[in-house]
Amino acid sequence: MRALFLDATEAILRDEGYAGISARLVSTRAGLKAQLLYYYFQTMDDVILAVIRRINERRLRRFEDAMASSDALTALWKMISDPTFATLSAEMTSIAAHRETIRTEVVRSAEAFRALQVQEVSRLLAQRNKADYSAAGVVMIGSALARIIVQESSLGLTYGHDEAVKIVERVLKELTGSGQQSSSSGGE
Repeated sequence: MRALFLDATEAILRDEGYAGISARLVSTRAGLKAQLLYYYFQTMDDVILAVIRRINERRLRRFEDAMASSDALTALWKMISDPTFATLSAEMTSIAAHRETIRTEVVRSAEAFRALQVQEVSRLLAQRNKADYSAAGVVMIGSALARIIVQESSLGLTYGHDEAVKIVERVLKELTGSGQQSSSSGGE
């Protein structure tokens, strides 16, 4: 039953945004009574924190899979530009802006994940003799671009998205030496 509440909360977060999360809606979406929600979780912040931790665990597994790929930089771009991934990241940031307990967890996990990304991208760039690229800059640009594409696309604003994605693909091709095109949410 705990998992049903977490699934419902994550679905609301993804589909309606953080403002749609309430005990009543989560319980209804889970098909369970609200009293049961508070049996498993003391507060709605506890529910949201559990969802954030679950999303972060899944994100870490996807990251590990990307790093194990033969074209890890492109796999990382595909991961962070996945609309679901970017949407959930944006919603977690939105919640964090309004709730201190959530902010602490989001910032802690984001810093740890970014440090891991920078470490791995540094390693990949060094392997390709591309140390003149800042790994932190590459990670930041990729993450920021993916998030803005998702945010703007949700509003129907897609001007420049395809062009920005093409630049990323060109840089990835230069960095990886591959001819592969990465898929993205750009312009969709």
